[in-house]
Amino acid sequence: MTHLGSDFPPGAGVLDVMYESPSTLLSCGYDTYVRYWDLRASVRKCVMEWEEPHDSTLYCLQTDGNHLLATGSSYYGVVRLWDRRQRACLHAFPLTSTPLSSPVYCLRFTTKHLYAALSYNLHVLDFQNP
Repeated sequence: MTHLGSDFPPGAGVLDVMYESPSTLLSCGYDTYVRYWDLRASVRKCVMEWEEPHDSTLYCLQTDGNHLLATGSSYYGVVRLWDRRQRACLHAFPLTSTPLSSPVYCLRFTTKHLYAALSYNLHVLDFQNP
């Protein structure tokens, strides 16, 4: 057994993990970061990280297995789409327009659709017919 990372502040708990291969995985959580880990390189430090720009906890993540990464944040039902080759977010999708705030608890996406589960409904974004 091993532990990933060694310099996390107190309360920086991980909320979601996604394995891409036996030696690579992504994690996200309370500290607002998505981290890409390559166990062949190091278990002490991630090889890449992306920070949520509005300091929101990241509840979930999903990739297309290639360059795209989607994250679900804790405030206002925001889903962010990232290009893993860049540091900045490509696009943010606020899923609620009401004062009711809900985290994005789970999400899945394809090249055609994104599905996001909030506390009171399921949202579907259609990338073919915006």
